This record gives sequence, structure tokens and C-alpha cells, in this order.
Amino acid sequence: MKLRIRKILKRRDTVTLYLFAFGLLALFILGLSMPLRPKVSDVEKRELEKFPSFQIDSFLNGEYFNQIALWYADTFPFREALLSANSKVKEFYGVKGRQLYGAITEADEIPDAGSPPSAPEPVTEEQEEGTGEERYADSSDGHKARETDRAVDGENREDITDAAAEAAQMAAQVGQGRFPDATIHTEPEVAGTVYIADGKGFELYFFNREGADLYALAINEAAQKLQGIAQVYDMLVPTAVSVCLDEKIQESLKSSPQNKVFDYVYSQINDSVKKVPVYDTLKKHNSEYIYFNTDHHWTALGAYYAYREFAKAKGFKPKELDEYETKVFDHFVGSLYAFSGQAEALKNNPDTITAYMPQGTNLIRFIDKDVGEKKWNIINDVSEYAPGVKYSCFIGGDNPFSWINNPEITDGSSCVIIKESYGNAFVPFLVDHYQKVYVVDYRYYGDNLVDFVKENQVQDVLFLNNADVLSKRPSQQIRDILNK
Repeated sequence: MKLRIRKILKRRDTVTLYLFAFGLLALFILGLSMPLRPKVSDVEKRELEKFPSFQIDSFLNGEYFNQIALWYADTFPFREALLSANSKVKEFYGVKGRQLYGAITEADEIPDAGSPPSAPEPVTEEQEEGTGEERYADSSDGHKARETDRAVDGENREDITDAAAEAAQMAAQVGQGRFPDATIHTEPEVAGTVYIADGKGFELYFFNREGADLYALAINEAAQKLQGIAQVYDMLVPTAVSVCLDEKIQESLKSSPQNKVFDYVYSQINDSVKKVPVYDTLKKHNSEYIYFNTDHHWTALGAYYAYREFAKAKGFKPKELDEYETKVFDHFVGSLYAFSGQAEALKNNPDTITAYMPQGTNLIRFIDKDVGEKKWNIINDVSEYAPGVKYSCFIGGDNPFSWINNPEITDGSSCVIIKESYGNAFVPFLVDHYQKVYVVDYRYYGDNLVDFVKENQVQDVLFLNNADVLSKRPSQQIRDILNK
């Protein structure tokens, strides 16, 4: 009897060993399947690692093989499905109403408003290349390259007088920077610690005084260089963690209170700059759907409330929400889902994007990498886009330089907005108040902004960025486009 049991156990162990070996072999063969290897991650909004080119130096020091290993892991077939499955397995460990992804760090102490600024140090080459932290690409980037030929809906096609001449003029002004070609821009934003509660993601915010002082310095430089030429406005936008999360929870997570941060920064900015504070307004509306559940951006409704504050500062009458035609795009799952390791709590609480169509025009133009004009829709149909890139419905995502001509206005009014991706949902509201709206993404723009404003007689210059701009690298990038 014992001998029989031992034979059965031995047979079972042998079968288990063969199954395990077969599974490893299958995974190995799958991993070598080049046609199945993805090139782009729709969830993470980035291009995946490419197979490294052979170089004798990297081969001799072993770096070449490290690069191959990174490529192999980053482009493994069905990578995102496997990551999602791993997240599901982790959910079985226990019910988790609140989860934290990433490490809590020590923020700088926030000085009182009016305190003298620190002396900013130059941004080092290492800081320019990044901090080494986990990063995610901006979720406003999308699949435009594959759809450029059908970008503009038939109902929005417009005959543009002297379009080629204007495109050439704009191309000359944009300079030799990185140009938009409607492809995925992989310039990443630093993804910090993500906190999940009640099916919603929040990126914690840690104040950096040197970056904040550098930002105030940049805005003051813009005002000084444009004195008597254009009115400079500054709008700092809080992220969801500061507006929607309980203050005691923020304190326990060491997330800096952004209202106090903004008070300090605004106290460093000259009075010639018109500040557009939006924190209190957004806080008042925090029971509404003004931030996404799965993404770090605000919704168009949040941007609308900020637009009303800008209208107050500028002195024009804002439009009411019911005056706009709306477009709705379901099942958006954004950047916080990607950075949290595809947390099931976020996947099960996808977002809906509601976009508000400007009345004057739905046409936006930009310069592509071949220095030619491209047409796009201000509010573009992203119904068929992957869930992770639907935020690109606003102004075609992040392009270095774009412009909008409203044929319904002929008074010569103009505005340039300097932004990162938070500005994308805001721009459509400006269209019906200016003849020309220019859009500059400071992360990609390759020319001198001051010269552009002067040459085009722009009257209003609006800096609109979320709280993450108050760190060294983005603040220095803003200074760079003022001093090229």
C-alpha cells in the first residue's frame, strides 16, 4: 500500500515537473514572438522600449545586454493583460478601500505669504534628464498620427485664405524646436505617490520651495519683458488631492495644502500680473464632477469654472453651460490607473468625458514636424480611441504650438495661453472671446515667446498650469522660452 502511494506521488511530481517545464517553454517561445510584441502602451501613454542598436562600447561593458533585457520585459506580448491580471490577483489579498502606491516624501515647509523668496539654483543637467522617479506620459497624448488624414469632420472644414502663407509665417516663428506631428509625445510628467480611496485616484503633492520661487521669477520676468505690450495673467490650478480629499487625510499623507502654496507664490508675483485664483471656486464645487476618477486631469466642467474666474479678471461676460453643444465620450481610464499598476478599483470606476463645443469654430491648426500646416478639431471625436488616450479630445493633445482663428470675431483681439495638459480642456472656452487664440506648450516650444507676442501684437498672455509646475524643471522650462 505504501509502495503504491509512493508511486502515485512520484507520478504526480513528474507530471507537475513536465507541466511547469512546458509552461516555461511556452512563455519563452511567446516572449520571442516578434509580431506579438507591442510598440506602444495605450494604458501608459508611451512608446515602449525599442530593441537596442549594437554598439561595441555598450557590448563590452555589458550595458547592451541590460538594454536587451529591458526591451524584452517592456515589450512582452500581452504585457498589459498580464499586468491587469496581476492587479486582480492582488485584490484577492483582501478588501482594500484605501490604497497607496509610491512612497510618501518630505515636502518643504510652506513659507507665509510675503516671505522673501529663496535664491533659485540653476537646473542641473541631471535634473533636466529627470529625477529617476517612476514617470507616466501625459494622457492627453493620443493616436492622432494614425488619423491625421481624417482629422477634421466634414461639417468643420473651412476655406482658409492664404493658409499656406500663414503656415510658413508661423513655421518661421516657431523656430527649430520639437514640432507637433500629431504623434505621441513622450515628454513625461513626474508621477508621484497615488492614493486611492472610494474608487478615485489622487496624486499626492509635495511642495518644493525652490521650484515655486523659480516659477514666480519666471512670471515676473514675463511681465517685465511685456510691460506696455501685453497684459500677463497667471492661473495656478489645484489638483484633485487638494480640492477633493479631506484635509486631515492630506495631512496624514504629508501632502502639502495647495491653497497655502498658491498664496505664497502669488505673494511673490508682481502686482502688474493679474492673478486668477481658482482654488476657492473649485473647492466650492468639489461635490461636482470636476476631476476625473482615474486620471490626473480636471474635467471640462472644472475648467469651465476656472474660465468664469478668468472672465471676471479679464472683464468679459462668460457663456453659460447650456449655451454649448456637448460631446460625450465614455469609458476613459487614465494616467492614475496606469501608474497605480492598473488598480482594479480604478478600472472598475471609469470616467466619462463631457466636452463643450465652442460656437465660433471647431478648427485648430498647428505646425507639424515637416513645417507644414495641419488641421484638427478643437473638440475631436475620440469614441474609437483606446480608453487611456481619450483626453486628447481637447485641442488634439499636447503640441508645441497651435492657433485658432475665430471667423465670428474681427476686432483683432488675441490671447496666447502657456500651458501643460491642464490647459487643453480650458482652451475651448477662450475661442468665443478672441479673434485669435495661440496655444504654447512650454515643454515643447522651441522659440522665444516674448518675440512672438511682440511680432503678433498679442494683447493677453495667460499662464495656466497645475500645481506640479511649481518644481524646478518645469519652472526653468518656462524661463527658457522667455529668454531664448
